[in-house]
Amino acid sequence: MVKNKWKKIGFSLTMASSLFLAACGGSGGEESANGGNAGNGKQVELTYMIWDTGQEPGMSAIADAFNEQNPDIHVDVEVTPWDQYWTKLESSAQGGSMPDVFWMHSNEIAKYSEGNVLMDLTEEFNSNETLELDDYPDELVELYTVDNQLLAVPKDFDTVGLWYNKELFDEAGLAYPDDTWTWDDLLTAAQELTDKEAGIYGILAPLNRQEGYHNFIYQNGGQVLSDDKTESGFRDQATIEAVQWYADLSVKHGVSPSSSQFADNTNMSYFQSGRGAMALFGTWMTAEIASNEYTNEHADVTVLPQEKERASIFNGLANSVSASTKHPEEALRFLEFLSSEEGMTIQGENGSAIPALKGTETSYLEAFPQFNMQAFIDQMDYRVIKPYSKLTTSWEKAENDALIPVFNGTSTVEEAAETLSTSVEAILETEN
Repeated sequence: MVKNKWKKIGFSLTMASSLFLAACGGSGGEESANGGNAGNGKQVELTYMIWDTGQEPGMSAIADAFNEQNPDIHVDVEVTPWDQYWTKLESSAQGGSMPDVFWMHSNEIAKYSEGNVLMDLTEEFNSNETLELDDYPDELVELYTVDNQLLAVPKDFDTVGLWYNKELFDEAGLAYPDDTWTWDDLLTAAQELTDKEAGIYGILAPLNRQEGYHNFIYQNGGQVLSDDKTESGFRDQATIEAVQWYADLSVKHGVSPSSSQFADNTNMSYFQSGRGAMALFGTWMTAEIASNEYTNEHADVTVLPQEKERASIFNGLANSVSASTKHPEEALRFLEFLSSEEGMTIQGENGSAIPALKGTETSYLEAFPQFNMQAFIDQMDYRVIKPYSKLTTSWEKAENDALIPVFNGTSTVEEAAETLSTSVEAILETEN
């Protein structure tokens, strides 16, 4: 259904895309030849749509620097919360009124790659004298390249770290977690730190994929999807064992709140109120942890514990340009600035996210000197790209639904695996 819908959109936008390509070739209309409206003494207005209020200061700082250097263009940063972002973007695509430049996510790139709604940036990068795709993480470049077309430029990358409450560790007389920790170390410490009478849990392990059990699957040598994306990894015993170990932190050992308790309080609320000694959070949650007075003073982070292997799920956002933008030249100039060393460094220094451009990632360390942010960068040595396919959100929901009884304690992963695998594989089959 989605594919057919986008085919209709693509038909309506084909003409706009063709006109854009002609403009880029230098044989287009007056607007291109004159550098957009600037040639007429008018300032070109661009909209840059994002979804994260935590990153808004950094994105605005980039836009401000760009605006200052490019007085003929003004970029307005528009924040649309995640819950409304994709609905709004889809509606604007259908209406031919997409923002000029906007964030893209790995879950959505396959859908938006159809219908010619995203500008093909391949030629732009191939002819660029200062930017090289080799300077961005290979997996992200591959993720945002569809049918040999670069449809988004990596903006940042993230990994998942083990956050811990130094005050609770000090009170228990325990050494802080470090890069020598295994799963056994994690469980032992969690058991010593749990004080149910005081409402304190040693580890926070909700039903969560990217920040939760997916990391443990790869640490145990399992996988979420087969390499060819046709089978569920839940047919692999290593995957089943890893997810059961993670779920048992609450179901069997009671060192994590139960699923019903997480329904009333998020893992972040537990952590920020000092009721969770350890928690798994991605890089993107750092600003929220720093914004809380208690966790800003008492929290720190290290790499994830290991089992058979080391692994941390990593992902990254990217910047796309609308194929139907009225100002392609100006939008590309802004995209180039976003992707440049200067733009990436501003992003890092403002603590928005770890910049994707090689050599600028350390700028992120300056934003949060109170935390060991180097741990997130170190984990890139054994990163595992967030599992994805064309219909990621669909099979992720199927996987989540099948595991709810496991985290409720009414089923085991072994019992849920066949139903889960069948559901996921039925979705994967429709992709081919």
